[in-house]
Amino acid sequence: MNSKVDFAAGGIILLDEKILLVKNKLSEEYAGDYDSGFWGYPKGHLNDEETPLKAAEREVYEETGFKVSAINEKPIAESSYEIKKDGKPIKKTVWFYEMSVIESFSKEPDHEIEEIALVPFQEAYELLAYEEDKKILKYVFNRK
Repeated sequence: MNSKVDFAAGGIILLDEKILLVKNKLSEEYAGDYDSGFWGYPKGHLNDEETPLKAAEREVYEETGFKVSAINEKPIAESSYEIKKDGKPIKKTVWFYEMSVIESFSKEPDHEIEEIALVPFQEAYELLAYEEDKKILKYVFNRK
């Protein structure tokens, strides 16, 4: 069975020993997994002709209202998992880039986001919904 592959990009933003997370509103692909929204890193789909790095910067801004800039051209982490869309399995790969903040809270988060939080490691670890995201969190905080 062939399954579609979906690519996305997002940001890992550390600020004063805290990490920026978003609480996503429930959408079709996650319905049934959660009663309400779930916490993760800001991320989203690549637009046509958009590089993963540019998509990551745009998505962080749209989802959090934080203007950011990638620290490096290469992703700091990659996450691969499977979701269902219209009842069909889709393999999803997300590239995460480490970002620095240019301006905080320059606009309201978009409609897909329930809440944003800038939290220390332990709180982030408890909030994150997926084990893969927790592994990325450990990696990011252990590199210092």
